[in-house]
Amino acid sequence: MSRDKVLFERLESRDGQPCQCETVPVNQQSSRRGELIWTQKQAKAALFGCVTLLLASICISLSSLLHSKQPSSPSAIECAKQNSPYSPLWEAVEFWEGDFENQFNHTSIYRGPPTLKREQAWEDLWLVNLIGVDPAGIAALNQTNSGEKIEVIGSNPANPTYGATPEVFHQLHCLNVLRQYTWPLRMYDESWGRLYPSHLKHRVGSRMHVDHCIETLRLSLMCYSDITPVFLLYDDSLPYGKADFNVHHKCRNFHKIAGYMRENGRKVRMNVNAIKR
Repeated sequence: MSRDKVLFERLESRDGQPCQCETVPVNQQSSRRGELIWTQKQAKAALFGCVTLLLASICISLSSLLHSKQPSSPSAIECAKQNSPYSPLWEAVEFWEGDFENQFNHTSIYRGPPTLKREQAWEDLWLVNLIGVDPAGIAALNQTNSGEKIEVIGSNPANPTYGATPEVFHQLHCLNVLRQYTWPLRMYDESWGRLYPSHLKHRVGSRMHVDHCIETLRLSLMCYSDITPVFLLYDDSLPYGKADFNVHHKCRNFHKIAGYMRENGRKVRMNVNAIKR
């Protein structure tokens, strides 16, 4: 037999008859064996790839699950809301950060003796309409038993809305009262109309008003307790230097809040009976 042929031994079939032998070329055997070996390599590579993809998918899924359970960092507004009492004005709040312009002798429309223009500027700071607060807001502020509240014009009796002044405008009103009190009444002109501080004519009443405002501002300043550092600067003419009042702050945008109040503020009906007394 040729060397390039392989003769398989004759096998007996199940019925006792001899099986036909088969002669297969050697080169054909090698070819088939090579095909078989290559297929096994491909299978192993495919299996390895599938396992790798599976493990990668599991890792990605676990990572996504862990990140989804970790809460995202709250915004500055969200942090402020969590650390402040309820207010319907949060949608008007935004922050700005920068240095005050507050040198010891800084010029400002709000500083100096009374003038018609200055009185108007101060009134524009604090005189705005009211905000509306619903019963849920009153409960959140723990004010359900603090007396009968006045409803705003257009309030729905089934779900009433009550009028309130944002504290900042009350505080600015009080600061204005103190400022006016520091100047003699003769420096004001009655021709200024409502800008003339006629309340200063009543000695006892004006003194009580001033004391109330001092207490209001004391409570507010101590409540918020601004801890921003005010630095001392060297000054050869002063033994302990001088304070740098151009302090860096992060503030709520007052003008945006005031603008929101002017656009969306509510009013209440005047108590005519009280005026007649």
